[in-house]
Amino acid sequence: MSRVPWHLFQDRQPRAHLVVGAVTQADGPVGSDELKGVQVVLKRLVTSQKPAGDHATTVVRDAGRPEIYLAFEDEGDARKFASAVKAKATGSYPGWASQRAFQLDGAKLTALAASLPPPRIRPTKPPSDESPLPGRIRRRPWIIRITNDDE
Repeated sequence: MSRVPWHLFQDRQPRAHLVVGAVTQADGPVGSDELKGVQVVLKRLVTSQKPAGDHATTVVRDAGRPEIYLAFEDEGDARKFASAVKAKATGSYPGWASQRAFQLDGAKLTALAASLPPPRIRPTKPPSDESPLPGRIRRRPWIIRITNDDE
């Protein structure tokens, strides 16, 4: 189905299934750019699995270490994703219909990214005349006709 904003999934929390990736890095704290990259790879993995229900992701830094939360409306989607990342059942995240967690280090992330098809990049076409108008609207020279209605 589709990815939805995290705040909408919070309303569904008692029925939703959570998979948490604890991000680990050997060289100290993980920065925002790195977390965004991790989140993108995990989103691509979810998308490649073609989930049947809605899903959402977010980055959480409350636990003292950064974590990526992935919530699924459909339990089958959560199980499939959990299997791909080798997540184990846990009880550390109360309030969810089911909970699974896994450690995500650099080697595991690299392997996951390599297993995915390359991301689709939408080609951008530069404007031909520096016009702010969309490409399908063409500028034409103005033609002014002066008519004399008195004749």
